[in-house]
Amino acid sequence: MDRALREPDAREEIGRLMAEYGDGILRQCLLMLGDLSQAEDAAQETFVRAWQSYGGFRAEASEKTWLTAIAANVCRNLLRSPWNRRRVDLSFLEGCPAGETEPPDDTVVRAVLALPPKYRQVVVLYYYRDCSTGEIAQMLGIPQGTVSVRLKRARERLKPMLKEWYDEEG
Repeated sequence: MDRALREPDAREEIGRLMAEYGDGILRQCLLMLGDLSQAEDAAQETFVRAWQSYGGFRAEASEKTWLTAIAANVCRNLLRSPWNRRRVDLSFLEGCPAGETEPPDDTVVRAVLALPPKYRQVVVLYYYRDCSTGEIAQMLGIPQGTVSVRLKRARERLKPMLKEWYDEEG
């Protein structure tokens, strides 16, 4: 029998974690995967894995760091899967009228999604999940220097993509 299932408070704790961190985990997954339905599946899988391993959580890191690491691994696995490589490009639908409302400016999100996965992952964790380079290194199992280099290279790639979006003078 799974250790988490024997934990009487595990369901309540996972419910609390979902309420407290669910939106952030979903945003993280969306930014890493670029697809809402995949992000929803990844967020759900994150909390299923957290529930299954709840009894083994040793609180060496914060709950946020623990859940963020699980979500990063789930997203990384989805990006590597053969199913993900067989997806159809639906960009031709962008020209179709969808309604009367003005869509939000998604320039930054599109630029982040255009990054290679290893750079996208550290950008999402650093800027969107507010993790330190040390926490990111711990989550991904890579040296902190590698995280810093990936962030630097990601910024270098983002700068020309966002040149028209930001104002350097003010």
